[in-house]
Amino acid sequence: MTIETTILDFQLSNTFEHYESHMTAEEQQSMFKEMGVKTFYIGKSIDDPKRATVIFQGPENVLNDIFMNPESKPIVEASGHIYIYDGTKITRWIS
Repeated sequence: MTIETTILDFQLSNTFEHYESHMTAEEQQSMFKEMGVKTFYIGKSIDDPKRATVIFQGPENVLNDIFMNPESKPIVEASGHIYIYDGTKITRWIS
């Protein structure tokens, strides 16, 4: 199995603290664990408090498939992540 590291850089609809607490909540972490995904970093921009970056690692394509699927929009937006394809920078890396 190929492991992929996915980095998201995006705008928030609410505070970073709200986003971070949503992402670190037990329910969210359980979902990630079931998918085989680990969250390595959640950070807030120094210049823009409404911008965040997250680094995930998991099976290849898992996070990209979720993010690119329009049916996932309510799940993504529940965290405060503004679901705009053009406004989110996604970089994907494999080793």
